[in-house]
Amino acid sequence: MVIRVGMVGANPDYGWGSGVHRRVIGHLPGFTLQGVCTTREDSARRAAAQFGAPIWFTDHRALTAHPDIDLVAICVKAPHHYAIAHAALNAGKHVYCEWPLTISVEQADELAALARRRGVKAMIGLHLRGSPALRQAARLVAEGYVGRLYGLTVHARMFGPQMRAMATRAGGTTLLSIYGGHLMDAIDHVGGGIAQCAMRTAIHLPPVDENGAPVDRDAFDHLQCHGSLRGGALFALDLAGVSLSGMGCSWRIEGSEGALMLSTRDATLPAIEALALHGARHGGPFEPIAIVPELDCAAIPAGPDRYSAYPGSFASREVLASIGNLYAELGAAIRADTPVTPDFDRAAAIQKLLARLDVQSHPMTGVAA
Repeated sequence: MVIRVGMVGANPDYGWGSGVHRRVIGHLPGFTLQGVCTTREDSARRAAAQFGAPIWFTDHRALTAHPDIDLVAICVKAPHHYAIAHAALNAGKHVYCEWPLTISVEQADELAALARRRGVKAMIGLHLRGSPALRQAARLVAEGYVGRLYGLTVHARMFGPQMRAMATRAGGTTLLSIYGGHLMDAIDHVGGGIAQCAMRTAIHLPPVDENGAPVDRDAFDHLQCHGSLRGGALFALDLAGVSLSGMGCSWRIEGSEGALMLSTRDATLPAIEALALHGARHGGPFEPIAIVPELDCAAIPAGPDRYSAYPGSFASREVLASIGNLYAELGAAIRADTPVTPDFDRAAAIQKLLARLDVQSHPMTGVAA
């Protein structure tokens, strides 16, 4: 069975859909890009021609209703996810939606319930679940490489909050909602589940965007989450977008028998997915750990190591492999009619966690204690 994908958000010039999803779909066996949708006829026609899609649309409702579409890939900005996913689910189509699912917990709950009622597979793009390096680390933790887990610490520095698109809460794309969601889900997954959690936040950046234009910042650009995991280990996440120095991501996972470290493999590619894995046991030195081939996505070529996604911004080979792994698992679930994960219920759960942290957080104002 070849799964026919309809991609909403197929800008032919740039974007996550054209830069990542259409490449993944093109490489994966058992999938084909059947239809593309943009809001303008000229770009929709160009996308169809460039990407080899037989049909094009300017209205997502027409794409989701088309009988030749089996799976709808939602690759547009977060405020539009709800309407497109709602239409697709009501049409009985399977869905892959980029994170976050919606801009409110209520909408996420509604879509999760609708997916269950319609009996379709609805995957959320928490793509660190598909990261080969993080899958390898999670497997090693489960197999006892570090022994009893004592602590898990993540340090991440991202460029996004300096941009207007992530400076305000209204658009639904903030440091907390985007990177915070990806990383908190991954911490929960790798660490065996978050038991307790709290967050401190701050806004450090000046009220201007990347072009120097005024912007009324109300979205956190620095946050620190800390708490405990279900097995008793402690965890901490320090996530910020306030500096252009030392961007990237690092993990340290420690236990009674050893430790694992994941770190950005290339300073010129500071993505949360592009990680190199090292391990040490019984007091020995850290040494590289190769990724088991079965945890990678073999359909994605080994090179190049990055792809154009946005002007001046690249998507790593690892992100294609991560999303490719999720698509492959979604395809297997569709064909065998088995559950898929992470699904819309997981999306709603993570959005609820972030919402609770947001309400309970204490912004730092610079006032002495």
